[in-house]
Amino acid sequence: EDGCWSRGECVEALRRYADAKDLWSPQNRKRVVPDALLQGLLGGAEAGQPAYSLDALADKLLGSWKPCYRAAVPQSGAAGGVRRIVRDGRPPAVQVRTDTRRGHSVTLVHGLEAYGVDMEALASCLQKALATSVAVEEATPTSQPGIMVQGFWDKAVAEWLCKVGVPTESVQNQAKKGQTQKKTKQGSNIVKH
Repeated sequence: EDGCWSRGECVEALRRYADAKDLWSPQNRKRVVPDALLQGLLGGAEAGQPAYSLDALADKLLGSWKPCYRAAVPQSGAAGGVRRIVRDGRPPAVQVRTDTRRGHSVTLVHGLEAYGVDMEALASCLQKALATSVAVEEATPTSQPGIMVQGFWDKAVAEWLCKVGVPTESVQNQAKKGQTQKKTKQGSNIVKH
């Protein structure tokens, strides 16, 4: 719909196309034999490889296309107050790192502005979900804007970023050694069978 395809969307479209055109190899039903259209998209099939796995075919196609990513930008008047746009290039990295501030352990998130994430709303969601204090840090001449979560919540914050539309491959978890989220504790009265 917007011209930007994720790897999963590309694999699924290739699977549907191979099913509709019956392009599956008779010797190996997990491999696709490219027809004239796919060979044109691939730039001509190599003589040594008459069939591709679905993943290899998707990687080869996506490698030849211009990279892009989706971003949600807040805009009044748009449906839901958010306008979805496609930007050229590789998606920028979002850093999730742990640190100590004034003797307290904190998790810091930077790089969300490229995705148009409403930091106040995300901070509110994180505060409710993690039951901890969360603050939005404003941009200064020496630092970029970000979110500060009290405690070591690097894994949980990375999961929440994926829920709000940040691609998983763009989230860089840079937790310091020994300063990572511990396993969630379970009540001593719960027995696993």
